[in-house]
Amino acid sequence: METLKNWIKQQEIQDIKKETIEKLYAIDLNRDPARAIYVDPFAFYSPADGVILYSKIVSPKQNIVEIKGENYSVNSLLREELKEQCLVIGIFMTVLDVHINRIPTDGFLTYEKLPSLKSLNMSMRQTEKNILGQLNINYNNLKYALFNERSKNRIFYNLIDQYYYIVQIADFEVDVIAHFDEKQNKYYSQGERFALVRMGSQVDLIIPFINKKIKFESLINNKILYHVEGGIDKIVKIK
Repeated sequence: METLKNWIKQQEIQDIKKETIEKLYAIDLNRDPARAIYVDPFAFYSPADGVILYSKIVSPKQNIVEIKGENYSVNSLLREELKEQCLVIGIFMTVLDVHINRIPTDGFLTYEKLPSLKSLNMSMRQTEKNILGQLNINYNNLKYALFNERSKNRIFYNLIDQYYYIVQIADFEVDVIAHFDEKQNKYYSQGERFALVRMGSQVDLIIPFINKKIKFESLINNKILYHVEGGIDKIVKIK
């Protein structure tokens, strides 16, 4: 985990920034670097490479961030009605990021593809420009997260005797969310690859407080605009 400013300065990222659009689409967005698998049953690892947008504990109908004229809540992201408070962490995957998603814990995964609520997905380009060009976030540009096509992944983790969610939200230009295995209720090991999201995109980790015996602590509360790597950086501690 490192600041966005330091991440962008890395030679690998600077080299990718110099690539043509054709090579970026054909090769860089499909890169899948070999990574060590880290195991900690009392932690959630990041499901994606990207920049932290927010990390908050909210009621399911409460605004996660303020977006003019919109209800930006857990229920809006999931398009279902939860009742419990939730820890929600938003990660923006820039066009420079590895676009492989990984499972934060061991667990059984089921998923549902949800269509765009508009005729076309909204663009994430302005959010990406803010992040990569200005090193800031304008939350009013996150309206796409309410309307765009998404995959809602529900993972049951035996250790905590409950489920949690990963929501993958597609961009306008390349609206592809591809699961590597279409089997439902498939078991994955912590850190295992489960899907690829093309182009710029957003991935949210949502943990409902269902099991009252378990406490969840965000490890990135003060890390907005920090960069994390999927399967490498711990973002939540189980207590």
